[in-house]
Amino acid sequence: MTGRRPSGERRRVVVPAAPSKREVLAAFGTALGFPDYYGANLDALNDCLQDLASELANGEGRPLEIEWRVSQAFRATPAFAAVEGILADAVGASEDALTVRVVDA
Repeated sequence: MTGRRPSGERRRVVVPAAPSKREVLAAFGTALGFPDYYGANLDALNDCLQDLASELANGEGRPLEIEWRVSQAFRATPAFAAVEGILADAVGASEDALTVRVVDA
């Protein structure tokens, strides 16, 4: 059972482009206001996004759109697919309260 989702427009957060995995993970943490203990690694990104998705699915906060701007340098790395998969899992867990747009920077 899910809570009642607040009405209103989706909030929008932009995650700026970065050339390396370390910088991309840090950018997600900053843009989304992850807690101080966020470890800026793939496991930590997954954990924080799953927590966010669960909160949104339970009606905590307005629906959210993440616009992730991706540099060509990062898109060419194996980490791109890993981050994209983590984002897709969070979207699936959010019961349509989270959307992600990946755009070229």
